[in-house]
Amino acid sequence: MPAGDQENLAAARDRSVTEDLARETGIEHSHVKELYELELAQLAVNAKVRGFLSVLACRNVRMALRQKSAHTY
Repeated sequence: MPAGDQENLAAARDRSVTEDLARETGIEHSHVKELYELELAQLAVNAKVRGFLSVLACRNVRMALRQKSAHTY
């Protein structure tokens, strides 16, 4: 698969993940996207296997958003 196609698939996957997280948490998509991209970049720095970075980033952002919402009550 050409690199451009892989990038498009990754971008579509990332958009879907951030939209789902925004919907699930009720937090604005732009904020969720920013957190997700930051987390993904931080994980990528030391990653040897990149296949699961989006899964790990999604999990970490979800946990962070849940902790944040738990502290606002």
